[in-house]
Parts: sequence; C-alpha cells; structure tokens
Amino acid sequence: MEDYSKLSKRELEVLARKYGVELDRRLRKDTLIRIVESTIEMHNKEQAMLQDPLQKKFLQGMFIGVIIGIAAGLLFSVAINNFVL
Repeated sequence: MEDYSKLSKRELEVLARKYGVELDRRLRKDTLIRIVESTIEMHNKEQAMLQDPLQKKFLQGMFIGVIIGIAAGLLFSVAINNFVL
C-alpha cells in the first residue's frame, strides 16, 4: 500500500481522476486519502473479479439475461399495443 499522505491535495485529485472519481479539494486531506484508498481498493477488487473465470461467466450470463429480458419486454409491449389497437 502506498503512502498517500506524502501527496498533495492536487496530486490526490489527479490520482483519483485516473479511476474516474472527482475529488473536492475543499475536503480535509485525510478524507481525500480515505476516498482515494477506497476507490483504488474497489478497482482492484473489480479487476480481480474479472480475472476469475467463474465470476466472468456469471457476469456474462447476467448481461445476457438482462438483454433477453429487455427484448422480451419490448416484444410484449408491441404485442399488447397491436392487440389493443
């Protein structure tokens, strides 16, 4: 784990942007450090999940399930609209 206390608020802000997080430099430095640490920790966990083959298959299955659900909902709404008209 890196020692983020050596970084300035501006450097912490730049680092957080690399992970898609916008920091408010008006906050205290220790608060910014906690945000950066938790952001990096979550990013590392997500990357580890994507490396796990079972987790990857699960996420792919979830994505396919959502797409099928949306398609079924659209087909159902079209069928209802045609039936009512």
